Amino acid sequence: MVSRILRATPLGRLRLALVEDAPAIMPLVTESMSKNFRVYQQSDIVYLIETCILSICQLDLNETIVGFLVLKDYPLAPSVNPGAWEDFIWTKFKVIELKARNTLFIHMLCWNPVYAREVVDSMLKSVFMHDPYLQYIGMMKPLIDYQLLIPGQSRSEASFKRSQAIERGVPGDQLPSLWVVERREVSPRLRIRRAVEEDNDDLVPIIERHSTRLRELYGDFYISELISRHPESERVLLVCEHKELAVGVMCLNTQINYEALEESFELSSFSGLRHLDRPPKPRERDSAISFFTGTGIVFESKQESSADIASKEAKSRVTWVFEEDAFNDIHKEAETKVRSHQIPYTQLDILQLLEDEEDELEYDIVNIDTDLLRLPRLFMNEDFVKKQRFSEDCQEFQHRKESVFENKYLVKETPKRLSIPNSSAVTQCKVPEPTRYSGAPNAFLLELFAMHPDYDERYGFDMLEAAYELFPDRDYCVMCLPSSHTCFPLLEHFTLVTPYSFRMRFMNETLYIAHVNSVRGDIRVREAEAYDIPNLNDVLEHAPRKQDLLALFETSLESDSLSSYVFLSQNQPIGIIVLGPLEDATSIRTQYNLEAESRRYGTDASILACVMAPVMEPHGRWYLRDVLRQTKYTTLFWVCRLFAKGDASPSRNLMSLASHMLPVRPRRLMLSVIGKKGDKIVKDIATPFALWSLERPLTSLPKVHVNSSIVVVGASRTGLAFIETLLLGPTAEYLTFTNITLVSLHGLPTVADSMHAAETCVPRDGRYSDRYLKSLPFYYYVDVMSAVMTQIDRKKKCIHLKGGGMKFYDELVLVCGQQFQHPDYLKDSIELAKEVEKGKPCHRVLMDNPKYKPDYVPTSPDMPENVMLINSLFEANTCLRKLMWMISEFKNSSCCLREDNQVVVYGDCIEAYSCMAALLELGILPNNIAFVEPFPPEDTTAMRVNCFNNETVDERVQASIEKLGVRIYRRCYLNGWSQQDSRVEFLRLMTPLHALHLPCFALFHFGIKAIDLNAFKAINDCGLVYDGGLVVGPLFDTNDPHVYGAGPCAKYSRRLYAPQHLHKYYCSEDVGEALARLFLHKLDPFMTGSVDFDPLSSELTSRYSSCLLTCRSSHASIMSTRRSSGSPNKSRWQPVMKFDSPIVQSATLPGPLHYMRLRRPGRDIPMAVKQLLPNQGHTLVTDKRQNYFRLQINALHCIESVTCLSKRQFSCEIFTQLYGKHEAYFNNLLGRYKMKLIDDLYEYFTQTWTSAQYQEPFSVLLEDVYEQGGNTVYDVVKTKYEEFFGDRKADIKPHHESLSESASLRKAHCKECGQSEALRHESATFWKAIGGESIVYSHFVRYLNKNILTNPNYAVPEHEFI
Repeated sequence: MVSRILRATPLGRLRLALVEDAPAIMPLVTESMSKNFRVYQQSDIVYLIETCILSICQLDLNETIVGFLVLKDYPLAPSVNPGAWEDFIWTKFKVIELKARNTLFIHMLCWNPVYAREVVDSMLKSVFMHDPYLQYIGMMKPLIDYQLLIPGQSRSEASFKRSQAIERGVPGDQLPSLWVVERREVSPRLRIRRAVEEDNDDLVPIIERHSTRLRELYGDFYISELISRHPESERVLLVCEHKELAVGVMCLNTQINYEALEESFELSSFSGLRHLDRPPKPRERDSAISFFTGTGIVFESKQESSADIASKEAKSRVTWVFEEDAFNDIHKEAETKVRSHQIPYTQLDILQLLEDEEDELEYDIVNIDTDLLRLPRLFMNEDFVKKQRFSEDCQEFQHRKESVFENKYLVKETPKRLSIPNSSAVTQCKVPEPTRYSGAPNAFLLELFAMHPDYDERYGFDMLEAAYELFPDRDYCVMCLPSSHTCFPLLEHFTLVTPYSFRMRFMNETLYIAHVNSVRGDIRVREAEAYDIPNLNDVLEHAPRKQDLLALFETSLESDSLSSYVFLSQNQPIGIIVLGPLEDATSIRTQYNLEAESRRYGTDASILACVMAPVMEPHGRWYLRDVLRQTKYTTLFWVCRLFAKGDASPSRNLMSLASHMLPVRPRRLMLSVIGKKGDKIVKDIATPFALWSLERPLTSLPKVHVNSSIVVVGASRTGLAFIETLLLGPTAEYLTFTNITLVSLHGLPTVADSMHAAETCVPRDGRYSDRYLKSLPFYYYVDVMSAVMTQIDRKKKCIHLKGGGMKFYDELVLVCGQQFQHPDYLKDSIELAKEVEKGKPCHRVLMDNPKYKPDYVPTSPDMPENVMLINSLFEANTCLRKLMWMISEFKNSSCCLREDNQVVVYGDCIEAYSCMAALLELGILPNNIAFVEPFPPEDTTAMRVNCFNNETVDERVQASIEKLGVRIYRRCYLNGWSQQDSRVEFLRLMTPLHALHLPCFALFHFGIKAIDLNAFKAINDCGLVYDGGLVVGPLFDTNDPHVYGAGPCAKYSRRLYAPQHLHKYYCSEDVGEALARLFLHKLDPFMTGSVDFDPLSSELTSRYSSCLLTCRSSHASIMSTRRSSGSPNKSRWQPVMKFDSPIVQSATLPGPLHYMRLRRPGRDIPMAVKQLLPNQGHTLVTDKRQNYFRLQINALHCIESVTCLSKRQFSCEIFTQLYGKHEAYFNNLLGRYKMKLIDDLYEYFTQTWTSAQYQEPFSVLLEDVYEQGGNTVYDVVKTKYEEFFGDRKADIKPHHESLSESASLRKAHCKECGQSEALRHESATFWKAIGGESIVYSHFVRYLNKNILTNPNYAVPEHEFI
């Protein structure tokens, strides 16, 4: 009898390990592994995953874990300090080649014995491919009796070489051993050589995968001709070969147009890419200081001196922290920008990076179009080369101090926050002369790079290393890419160069530079010493506040709490970092999205200063990792207090490496935790700030830049959510968007010093409060422009701004929203539309008729100076301050504020009531305020529903207004006003019976709400479809593949038949996040999985793979990479998106009364109508102690709406957490209410026992409970439901079944919560069988143990009682 041979399932993919993988990993651990790596239980594996540098899992084709590897940057030797392991290894094992930069150590290795060496080598190879600078992987085995991790499988560890410890008087086999695997053993490099003629047949097909233009222009043998016929050419072709077959090519050239680069990019950090022989000639407009930006950072630099140029090649990159007065002029310039004059730039003749060749050559291979070979891996399309020409009457900028908060009109596209100075200060002169550098060339150009599809693109790093050997006298490698190009692995070794704001070339392109020391040099970190001060003085020569920084450095040398470290390259200082303990760590951790407590006390560090040369930026994360290795800290934080004042304003907080850290979201709910003694455990943070953090696992992920120019028009909630998800979403760990621009009239809706009355004046919708926005790093990553879009040029892919500026884009996102408009907004068009609706024929003139005239969109009418429109917090501050000035200015005049010349508030909306509350808070007497309420609406067909959709709330608010003494005019409609000069003297109001003239000191008008007139005109004029809103498809796409629309200004195409699912009926934050999901799916180079995008997926992105898996294909042409997901989705029908988050609105009303309403998404149904509908569930209402509280519970006993009106101030975020939860979560709320045990729902939901349920981490607890037990119960319920009702439904014929019959069927068998008694019994029996109560209990206890700091009022049982 022949026995069957069991074959192992083939190996599948590799991925990063997760904490949830611990139960599947533990069975793979043998006794030898357990003793060598000190892993005895699942918690040990979880600890390793959370604290390691890199942890990976090897899967088979069935997605089963068959291998697990954990790596750290120090050996598993508890008696050796992690910062001193190099001396230990060199002394004990004499292995001198192991260094901190090229070595990692295994802290856990286990695998399925069936796979033996195959799985071990697969994981080791993936690690070497993940980090090209890694050369060795070590593993300590301290136990002499357990030298094999799996007994009998010595071949599994054959790649490791044993190094024996040397100790006098002790045999080597009695000492711990070090096992080291070298890169060449498991991941050998490809052979690199210069190309020869015979490589033509191998290389042409590889290049043709990217573009066929070279073959079409020069035939099938252009590679061999370039090599053989023109050996004098300065082009060099490198190839990498495997098994005597060329599988990759790299084309290099030394002909570079340095003058063109100097005109377009800031090259002072790179010495102008030359061996300087004299100091550079400064620009005419700037003889001292220039401000420029880089990869996520704002820099300030001065021109280098001649003494400094000889000593260093690149200056340090620093962050400019703005002073208090920088915010005072932000909006002053925004008010005057309308009258500004922009510089009329025209375009150049040609975009050319290479030097122009003067000699005419014959038309052969040496005359290849330079645009074809200047880009790596990618070739230009004919329409990409832009004809540009200088204008003779160009103007120059009057240079002044700029900040990213001063949002100016950009003349051309700029990949980072480069704002042109205000045009009001511009003088008539020529284009600024750029800084010129003199000296021998010190750079070579990477023109072309391509790899065979069967080989990993990361092998290109080997060719890049070899390229420097071909040019030993040149230190820089440069390449230029379109801004819309997909990132690929080779870019991880380059630094993104800062462009000039006034550049005329390379408008949609980015420049990358790599220094030889960054690619091939020796780098390390050591503790700073006093003798470093002279060297650091040179490094910080042009850093802002240099003396303050040096003083901080000297203080750290003598301080016990501060520590400083020096970054070295080739043993020369290129940067420093100063650390200190994180102050008020408890408050920061509880008020930001972080764990409540650190893993160990005193392990949180704050970066007080960090400055590093930009040429070494690709190693930024490794430098920070090595700092963690040499300190006691496990987490680094950087606090950016842009809005601090006085002593809280930082003076030395410089930061170069924030883009390598992870931005942290603030929590929406600020907890007020009271201790046993009545004191606050968590202190409120006085001034909000942006926060970044870094832990060890993050340092192993690559940092990828997305340079596509994304222009967002409108600072609406939709646009802010879109930007926030891109920057702080699930890809923030490895993806950085460097080219996002926000175009809005007043920039971000924040105010540096906001009046409390202004905050009262603006009702709060969603999460974007002033404090929340100031806690987000928007100003760090986003170019915020205070501008107005007036035109969209779809052909040139740019938008025109009011005043003459232009902004180029790769993707345009229109999220303009709707704002309160002038009373005469499109008055004629709106009246015509009303008449057409009533039946009046619409007379249209065909376009071929000579009498045809295009539709004319009137300009926005002028606004009188005493008429106020408030749409944002900035406008509220401006209008209220203006009102106070008017009261003071006209105090002694005939038009002063008095009872017969009042401040008029017009409108029937919550904003109007909030405005009155703000006016009262300002101190304006109630008898000086008039409220004109245009309710019910003039349209007799419209529903007469008050703005609160609640009669009780409306009655209380109206009674409060009358009690205060505010004069009220009901059923009055604005018919115009009488204006003298620039002021409105009185209003003309119409009532059903008579006309009324109302004297007006100032008018706050809350009338029609619509899209901005400039945006409306721009959308219509450019040919985008507009039908009551910007017409979009189910994936936010318009009729232009590069223009997207979302939010209240958008409307679905009529062919989708979805008028009830418009974006304006849903939470705007959900809409913005869904749009960001689409962009992440398209722009993330590590996105793997399904090709089709599922817009209804709850996950923002698929599980990314870092560099352990191949990147998504980046070989597509320029045109195809711009819209990768557009064509496949248009070929099939897509359902419109639906969102689940509730709609929340809160406001302060006159009284003051504090109001909040929460409801389910969708169209708002009048409450009186909704109460008449069937299956509405239960309504719970209490009205005690001036706390009106209404709770609506649906038929499934879940809370779906909350209305609260109280004299007491409350946090609406608390009541927002009620939505969607079952009433049983709150101690059987419905039963207690029916038993009359609850007389005040407001007091009930604010009791201390409910505090845990309002915390954001509590949602994670609910997900864990659901995953372990809830989903199983749900499957049982679903199965039983089909058993109970499937047969009954089948018995009824479909054509005989009516709505009444199906309703009676459900009613007969589903008495409560849509379930029958039998179904509930089956579910309860199963819940008891799986121990559901113990599952919930154990999860909740673990939650309390983890968050005991924020839950001091809960009793936590000991572990032995769980």
